[in-house]
Amino acid sequence: MARAPHAEHALEAWATWLRVERNLAPRTRKAYVYDLTRFLEWMHANTGKDRVPLDTITREHLLAYLAFLKDDGGCKPATLGRMTASLRGFFAFCLEEKHLDVSPANDLQRPRLPGRLPVYLVREELERLLDVPDRSTPLGRRDHAILVLLAFGGLRLQELVGLDTNDLDFSRGTIRVFGKGRKERLVPMNGSVRATLTTMLEDEERRVADGERALFVNRHGRRLSGRAVQYLVERTVERAAISRPGVSPHKLRHTFATMLYGNEIELVDIQALLGHASLSSTQIYTHTNTSRLQSAIDRLPAPE
Repeated sequence: MARAPHAEHALEAWATWLRVERNLAPRTRKAYVYDLTRFLEWMHANTGKDRVPLDTITREHLLAYLAFLKDDGGCKPATLGRMTASLRGFFAFCLEEKHLDVSPANDLQRPRLPGRLPVYLVREELERLLDVPDRSTPLGRRDHAILVLLAFGGLRLQELVGLDTNDLDFSRGTIRVFGKGRKERLVPMNGSVRATLTTMLEDEERRVADGERALFVNRHGRRLSGRAVQYLVERTVERAAISRPGVSPHKLRHTFATMLYGNEIELVDIQALLGHASLSSTQIYTHTNTSRLQSAIDRLPAPE
């Protein structure tokens, strides 16, 4: 093996690889690079070197750094988990590029996170939410279509605002969605989704700017932003008098998944519909259903 490069040089190459080869979203790339930059700054401070040879970084360095973040930095398990994932990803890249023979992060384990069930709406809350938009107006019809697609399509926020009109295939009843890493999947339309999207697109009052391909547009005819959709959900939740905290576009995705699981759809099918890379991400909905059943059991009358 050729002489290992400095870690700083390898970090620049990794950042390029994340952008070009992995095609990660800018925010995700920045988070990974930020994590490794923090680690190298810690290495500089603890070794007294401005540049760190890659092959001098050991597993003990990584463990000491994570302990430093936990004890001195007060980092929570979720932050430590992300840092661990960043370190493992960086050194896996270095291994693939043959900068190293062995990764010091091979056996690095993510901290166990406390189990937290996802927030989701029950049927009555969802019906109240969908009933809020004024469907006698173009914007109301658009807002209703957005809420229906979030709740019955399970799309992520950025997937939804990234949709173009040519991503819809009404003849096949599918929506082409580009998820994380631009991975493509087809999401079936149910009757509600098909009807609301058809109504919105056939609306003679729908205003679209010249050359705009976006499915969801603002009052100026340009692509709707993610923040605008977040505000729409927050405002609609408030008007629907839903007291459940933390309802967001992503929580409507949880609602979709929970409804699927409650209707005995197989986890592997839910995984495909949601675009989860790992089945372990989908298994949280089994805990949601168990929690609901436990709550029902707790309400049974006690024997006299």
